[in-house]
Amino acid sequence: MKDKSARRVILLSALFLILIVSITFILWPYITQLSDPDFQDRFKVWVANMGVVGLLVVFGIQTLQIVIAFIPGEPVEIIAGVLYGSIGGTLVCLLGCIFASSIIFSVSKRFGKRLLYRLFREEKVKGWRWLQDGKKVDTATFMLFLVPGTPKDMLTYVVGVSKMKLGKFLSISTVARIPSILSSAMVGSTLRQGEWEISIIVFALTGIAGVLGIRYKDRMVNFCRRIIGRDKTFIKSQCLDFVETSHREIIYPLITCRMNYDGQLDVKQMLDAVQKSSIIIPEILYVYDYGRGGFVDTGLTAENVVQVGVDRFEEGWKWDVGKSTQLKILVNNGELIIGVSHILCDGKGFLQYLYLLASLYNGAEPDRALINQRDILSLLTGNAVGPATEQEKYNKAAPALSLRAEHKAVTYYCLTSQISAENMAVIHRKAKDRGVTLNDVFLTAYARVLAGLLQTDTIVLPCPADLRQFYNERKLTVANMTGMFKIAVEGVLSHTFDAALAQVSLEVHLQKERRRCFAGIRALRLINNKLPSYLINRILKKGYSIFPISYTNIGEIDNQHLTFNNITITNCFVTGTYRYPPDFQIAISTFKGVCSLNCTLLGDNERMKQGQQILDLVKRELLVWGL
Repeated sequence: MKDKSARRVILLSALFLILIVSITFILWPYITQLSDPDFQDRFKVWVANMGVVGLLVVFGIQTLQIVIAFIPGEPVEIIAGVLYGSIGGTLVCLLGCIFASSIIFSVSKRFGKRLLYRLFREEKVKGWRWLQDGKKVDTATFMLFLVPGTPKDMLTYVVGVSKMKLGKFLSISTVARIPSILSSAMVGSTLRQGEWEISIIVFALTGIAGVLGIRYKDRMVNFCRRIIGRDKTFIKSQCLDFVETSHREIIYPLITCRMNYDGQLDVKQMLDAVQKSSIIIPEILYVYDYGRGGFVDTGLTAENVVQVGVDRFEEGWKWDVGKSTQLKILVNNGELIIGVSHILCDGKGFLQYLYLLASLYNGAEPDRALINQRDILSLLTGNAVGPATEQEKYNKAAPALSLRAEHKAVTYYCLTSQISAENMAVIHRKAKDRGVTLNDVFLTAYARVLAGLLQTDTIVLPCPADLRQFYNERKLTVANMTGMFKIAVEGVLSHTFDAALAQVSLEVHLQKERRRCFAGIRALRLINNKLPSYLINRILKKGYSIFPISYTNIGEIDNQHLTFNNITITNCFVTGTYRYPPDFQIAISTFKGVCSLNCTLLGDNERMKQGQQILDLVKRELLVWGL
């Protein structure tokens, strides 16, 4: 039954389009001359000689002008004024509007969005989705039809798929059209009477109104979105999202998962999976509005996400999340790269999205009851922040570490150094015997390498802490839920690896016990959505500094959940954004037991060598300790 219905819609849509195109093709030579004064004079005589038939001709052209949304209406309205005067011309045009709008509205109501997508670009229609779903559609419709510059004829198709009734729509749109049609008819009427001064004044005022309408159309549309009362096109940022926006000029907020695979990835299935995942996490298809502090639906679809056969996406696979989607996917000759905006989620949240995407690709249907939890309010309840540890107090004023800054930032690099599954199993067993975590071990190895390179015996490093560990239940949290520990390690060079590891493990344990990773987050949530976004960013810029040298442990990538039909993933790791000189970040992730130490950086060949050296030295520290 669904197939028959779909075929009927396609057939009727095709017939409708053929009819419109045919009429347009026949009448187009005449329509294009409506702005020519000589043609207008001949047309006026011709219509006058036809009497009532002439009236029907103008009525028919006005109707056709609205049905074929891209034909301009002003010339028709001016000619109607020339022929029948201001009032008569306005009435004829309004009748044409009512008749044409009734046809369009009824057809849209009958065949819905499938017809819309065949008449107009899907992205353009989705940009008006808020008008179809909102509560105060009548108020917004009146304002949009009243303001010059809005696509009124296309909007007739769009409103047709809303819950508004035909009678209400006709009354609203007709009244709202009167000023525009009357002004155009007045220009024609005064021209006929030779009153050029009045014509010029009316024409000038109409032109000014039109220019202002076009100039401020976006503001008017945004205002209408707000008065709708349920703006599905704008989703406010959560408090920790602002941490990623406040320093974007030095650390652009992106995370990527890079995979190599054997087999043939089905791009159509991937497109379908992305679109389905947007039902649960709509932000992936939105652009980020830095001014308003939130995600905005501009009508982008999965087609704007998935790229095929492109060696590099922009500069080193970096894109502008303020102009494009929060998700990008590159499929290219056995390589699959999935990137996400760090404004939308952190590393752990990214893994959750990857597992969801994979399940949808493999044929699962989206669970519409599944809710993505982005607010951290429930995490703050019952997690009071304790006092700073002695190490934290003592090293509070310690200067931030920094590598040399003499780099010519010309090339993007993604570097990696891997530890085999066999060696990682040994390291894991030894960590378990010592009663420490792998994260403690990684952090210690990194600290010792940096201490050697910078010739310092005290290292202070940021250690990200996943706040989700304090949830009592598992939830979908594609969000930013990362706090920060500030770990100080003394005597790094003079002590053994085990001695430094004991310091790190104790400090992480104490800070976790005292919930130090929540420090400042409660205050940040209090000002979120109460202060303008630019002010929040300024506060964070002053009070939340970015460490030039940092560390992140993404953790284990579950190969049972990250699997795509028809392909076998042979290598996979997650890494952070590109770091500008002198900043450096090591990112660690594990897939099928293989540990990848990664960094993404911008610079010259010397900077690349330095980055690779750090990765290799950390790997050596881990292997030597594990033996």
